[in-house]
Amino acid sequence: MERLVTGIENFDEVLGGGIPLYSINIIAGNPGSGKTILVQNILFNAARRGLKSLYFTTVSESQFKMVRNLADFEFFDNSFLGEQIIYRDLGLILKKEGLNGAFAAVDDLMKKFRPDILVIDSFKALRSLGDSEKEFRAMVFELASKLAVWETTTFLVGEYIEEELSTLSEFAIADGIIYLYGQQERKFQKRYLRILKMRGTGTIPGEHIFLIGKDGIKLYPRMLLSQEELVYDVEKGLGLEVRDNFGIEGLDNLLGGGIYRGSSTLLAGATGTGKTLFSLKFALEAAQRGEKALYISYEETPEQLISLAEGIGFKEIRQRIYDGSLILKFYSPVEIDVDIHAYEILEYVKKYNIKRLVLDTVSSLETTIGNNQKYRDILWSLTQNLKRRKITTIYTFETLNLNLFNTFNVTDMGISLLADNIIFMRYYEEDAEIKRAIGILKTRRSDHEKGIYQYVIESSGVSILGKIKSALMK
Repeated sequence: MERLVTGIENFDEVLGGGIPLYSINIIAGNPGSGKTILVQNILFNAARRGLKSLYFTTVSESQFKMVRNLADFEFFDNSFLGEQIIYRDLGLILKKEGLNGAFAAVDDLMKKFRPDILVIDSFKALRSLGDSEKEFRAMVFELASKLAVWETTTFLVGEYIEEELSTLSEFAIADGIIYLYGQQERKFQKRYLRILKMRGTGTIPGEHIFLIGKDGIKLYPRMLLSQEELVYDVEKGLGLEVRDNFGIEGLDNLLGGGIYRGSSTLLAGATGTGKTLFSLKFALEAAQRGEKALYISYEETPEQLISLAEGIGFKEIRQRIYDGSLILKFYSPVEIDVDIHAYEILEYVKKYNIKRLVLDTVSSLETTIGNNQKYRDILWSLTQNLKRRKITTIYTFETLNLNLFNTFNVTDMGISLLADNIIFMRYYEEDAEIKRAIGILKTRRSDHEKGIYQYVIESSGVSILGKIKSALMK
């Protein structure tokens, strides 16, 4: 099937390759949802490929105001106006001659310019100008028959609410329905896009967040895995599954030889137990082996992490950052949008061929999402995507209760179910002294030590000591 490529980042992927040629598409949504910008972005991208567009404004916004509002976007090019992109105002014709005169004008101009793309914005505004619903419906079906003859790809833009999409006559002729909407969350005004209908092609279902910036529309597809993609192979070397080590004396032995490459590990513990140090060592170990590691922190800046690492003897950290094998990134949980952030993580690991990833801590991400189910869904989708790419991932999580067995539940959000391996870290009291204990709750597909072991963090590094008899706080 031939398609109109939109040229909008990730949109063609969501559309299954683009919009089918000669289709009739309705771009629906509330005022301010981004409908006009989306269509204009498509038109200017098409103009760069030599396609011609005819854009009719009706009674909602004049063509002069529309062009003025587009001038600051990078996709806008004034040289296309009048040649590749032709604007015409139906407003005066509608007022003087009504719907019949307007549709006759459209017919005449279509024959004159022979455009590849036709836009009527706003199409819904035409409804109020008809004498009856019956008359408007007849004209809609007449328009559809003419569009088939004209062989043009059509966009009908309108301020429709979701309930109208299944009741109004214009949606009966639509090959594609693209619905844009927004919602106000605690910190962000978000815009979403859904493909409700697209004849002749498969699309990625669900809601996809998008941004409007100076370069136009950027879409972030919903992370979705097919059943086939969920079946991934573990990485193997010399006939055996590859394991990744922490590089901490004694810990890899507790894990049965390390954790399998491509697995996910939840490192849970109270504040100050050393989760960040263990995770940094894990990332450094990859860099020491000539692989690339990405460490994303939501609490400490790269300089703070470097200072922390050097303070306990990880002197090689600056060299590994300099040679690009270790990448430290800081994101403030107050500022990030998790829908976009999860997608950007996947783009980052793909771009830089990352083998190990650390997110420190996912409990900080928890505070950025008001919807608990959405929080779990995003982490699940991210985890499955990382596994499919054979990226070994560490999630740190801060527990609020110092009781050992409460850490087994890890979090009321239930994200421990996402992890292949769970390592818990906590405090215990012995001889009126607070000490640290570590244990392995589970390692999937591998045996592990069942005991609880003392560990120490010193200026020379981290060491796992002997097994302890009791680690309960009194």
